[in-house]
Amino acid sequence: MCLIAKGKLLGCKDQRGGIKNIYFANYQDYSFVIAAHAVTSLGSLDEVFKYEVKATTNALTETGTSNENGTFLNAQSLAVTLPKLGTDLQAQVQLICMGRPYVFIEDYNGNVLLVGATNGTMANCTKASGGAGGDLSGYTLTITAEEGNLSPFLDTTAKTALQALVSEVVVS
Repeated sequence: MCLIAKGKLLGCKDQRGGIKNIYFANYQDYSFVIAAHAVTSLGSLDEVFKYEVKATTNALTETGTSNENGTFLNAQSLAVTLPKLGTDLQAQVQLICMGRPYVFIEDYNGNVLLVGATNGTMANCTKASGGAGGDLSGYTLTITAEEGNLSPFLDTTAKTALQALVSEVVVS
């Protein structure tokens, strides 16, 4: 049975919206350990690639849908903006869109979430030169996943482990 077991108080206004960093990991079976909606171990994951992003143009939205046939599906959608056109960034954007990487999202509240925890992600990418002087000259990605659960949070141990796996290789 799926019985609701707890309520929620309104609490303090101590949260901030927005994504601070995005980490990509190539898709393979790393044997992540996920229990009670938390990643407690990154398994054999040995490298992630960090992308610093602005909070105002990047957002994660998840929509869980239950059906009369007894199924639950969670649609995860991540909007990413990467400014500055260039060959080195373009090559990485194309690899992200061609692969199905795991994506770790770090927000401004200290949370890290894993998008595509079971099945990896899919992405669409757009390259824009902009028309007016203030327009985006860069890339936008729409990264999606379909999972059986909402994206799990990394616990303190997994967050520390993730930081230790960040590659030193970056694009300009």
